[in-house]
Amino acid sequence: MTEYKTLIDAETWAFIEKTNSYYPPDTIDYTIGEQRAIYDRMCREFFVGYPQGVSAETVAVAAPTNSISIRIYRNAVPDKAAMVLYIHGGGFILGGLDSHDDVCAELCARTGFEV
Repeated sequence: MTEYKTLIDAETWAFIEKTNSYYPPDTIDYTIGEQRAIYDRMCREFFVGYPQGVSAETVAVAAPTNSISIRIYRNAVPDKAAMVLYIHGGGFILGGLDSHDDVCAELCARTGFEV
């Protein structure tokens, strides 16, 4: 069996351990709703705010049968050369507009592009 503690740096390992601390050993037996609640709580507690100069606007995009909320992140000094489209994983089970809010804000800050 691979000994990951020898392959992963201390900061990343601490992140993995903190993430794991939110999930009870029997999480696999929880309902989807219960698993979502755990994941959403974890994401809220990891949130550290937006980097300086980044703002966000939540808007609705019309679809044939409903609307889809999206969030647009802008840097105070935007780079118009490109735009980043971020679609989080989660298999339509975990995560949503708020779960990766800080990730998108950080992408905006580091690239200068709208996200």
